[in-house]
Amino acid sequence: MRITQVCARIEFGDAVSNHVIEIDRYLSSLGHETSIFANTLDEFGKSVASDDGNLQPITDSNHVLIYHYSIYCENFKKYLESKCKKVLVYHNITPPQFFEPYDAGVASFLKKGRELIPSLRECDLALGDSEFNRRELVEMGFREENTGVLPVFVDYESLTLEKPVSQILREYRDSFNILFVGRRVPNKRLEDVIRAFFYYKKCVNENSRLILVGPQWVEKYDAQLRWLVDSFGLWSDVLMTGKVSRRELASYYRIASVYLSMSEHEGFAVPCVECMAFGIPIVAYLSTAIPFTLGGSGIMFTEKDFPKVGELMEIIRTDDKLREKIVTNERSRLSSFSRKALENAIDSALLRV
Repeated sequence: MRITQVCARIEFGDAVSNHVIEIDRYLSSLGHETSIFANTLDEFGKSVASDDGNLQPITDSNHVLIYHYSIYCENFKKYLESKCKKVLVYHNITPPQFFEPYDAGVASFLKKGRELIPSLRECDLALGDSEFNRRELVEMGFREENTGVLPVFVDYESLTLEKPVSQILREYRDSFNILFVGRRVPNKRLEDVIRAFFYYKKCVNENSRLILVGPQWVEKYDAQLRWLVDSFGLWSDVLMTGKVSRRELASYYRIASVYLSMSEHEGFAVPCVECMAFGIPIVAYLSTAIPFTLGGSGIMFTEKDFPKVGELMEIIRTDDKLREKIVTNERSRLSSFSRKALENAIDSALLRV
């Protein structure tokens, strides 16, 4: 069988890129003739994929085209023009209202991306990379019987084997470390993470630190976060790392005491899976894909009551039995995101095309 995957970009360290590459690896191992095309390629991407300018609409009815939709990209036209078996994999696009107060250009681009989704309905199979995303497809008019879930591939096994950066371990292991991993963007609601930490630091446990791992994305929003840290007098207690290497990321996971998410929009939440692998208790605001990814593990809350969140983190810190129970449940949930689980989901999807 010939199987082609098309996406917006293939770049080193990108979650969707890793997902596409892992699917290609598995399909190739089964003996299928595979290829990947993307609109944007870094040097790593050029080694594993081709420019979508070289892709012509596919007319072989036995050929399978898998289109990964995570951001608006003009290559959707080649997907629509192709006359073959079509599989849509939806990775979600952040609703524009989160960005409207900070960057009208980004908000407009996101709006354009979301408005396109219904036009992609004519396919043999539409897969969300989470149950939340699958349900969103149904809400946008996709026939429910033609939908399913293909979980994001998270290479947590190799991440746990990364050699730690000794300087990070040496400098930051001396306190209770509250961690968040992800781009600094408005839907992540990092201002609420900072507010919860402020209460915890000032009213519960002075020997604590907040570590925000991930790159700045929207300048105006980032300025707001920095103003908040400054107004709370927390600069010596809040670390904003910017973009990090896999070794550095693994090191921050190793020193984390608890993972705190206040995000109000997640399509999947990869860091939650990585936390499961590192044995980090997850405390998260219940929204969008979070409950589907956690699958009953971790601890979720429905109200952003910062003192209550702070006290909850303290209970986790001081109650060894509770902490162990949380970690045990998370490790059990982790099996749902194993390489074998992904391969089984791919097998099931192919049987439906």
